[in-house]
Amino acid sequence: MRPWVIWDARDPLRAVHGRADLDAVILETPYERVRYEAYLQALQAFPVTAKVVEGWRREAAGRFGFIIYAHSRGEADPERRFLAEFGPASVVLAGGTRLRAVERSIFGPSLDFYTVGTFREERWTGSLTERFPDPPSTCKPRGTLEFADGYGRRYRFAFDLGKMR
Repeated sequence: MRPWVIWDARDPLRAVHGRADLDAVILETPYERVRYEAYLQALQAFPVTAKVVEGWRREAAGRFGFIIYAHSRGEADPERRFLAEFGPASVVLAGGTRLRAVERSIFGPSLDFYTVGTFREERWTGSLTERFPDPPSTCKPRGTLEFADGYGRRYRFAFDLGKMR
């Protein structure tokens, strides 16, 4: 998965008491999206047929995205909405073209344990996928993903689509 990883936490099972954070940010190309869907299909013991794969390919065509894996700052019930509280993401391509996300998908949240100091805490965890239209062919496939979480922390991650399939 390394070519698709834009950023990942040094130890994604560690957390800071009272602080939400990101665990990883992964680039989702059409190829990676179809590969992941096939993995989920096989994991659930569903057949992966040519027709199913073609449907995934059509859905993924003309878009790229970013999957943001994150956890809340605690397990209190209001924290359950932390993924929905993320601000809208945008991409600034080399040359200044700004793209807005055309699709957002939330997976989760579910409770999991994180190591905090010498003890463990429950946190809500899940992922948020932001999808964008493919950049115009005149644009260089490099840019920066920008977004803010629901707690007001802003993030910027550089990427290069030219390194992907």
